[in-house]
Amino acid sequence: MIAALFTGIAAAPWMRAALRHGAIALAVLLFLLALRRSGERAGRLAERLETKEEVNDVQRQMLGPRLAVLGLATNLVTGCATVDSEPRIVTVCPPVVEYSREFQARTTEELVLLPERSSIAEMLGDYSVMRDQARACKGR
Repeated sequence: MIAALFTGIAAAPWMRAALRHGAIALAVLLFLLALRRSGERAGRLAERLETKEEVNDVQRQMLGPRLAVLGLATNLVTGCATVDSEPRIVTVCPPVVEYSREFQARTTEELVLLPERSSIAEMLGDYSVMRDQARACKGR
């Protein structure tokens, strides 16, 4: 019986137009409610941000003089120190192995037999630089 009533109401052209306008009005109302809700959310976020900025300003005002006093006290206390605050760094030089003349001559003969642009020859050049650096370290 209710279905027949709805079918009869929906069959009338003026009723279909009224239902269509009602659906549009409902959609606009839901859109406005969602818009209002998102605006409230944005307002709450802006209010929270404003509150945090105020708290940060107060903290800066409170900490500024304290940090200045702390820095001054630190300078005064370290000025009275009787011991050097820098750690002592001990330099350890690597040992330099000394080779005999015969060994050096044999190495030179073997080096001549290597092909041009040999990686071993390049490494020996690096080793020579490291040996010079180790000798300079020992001389300090």
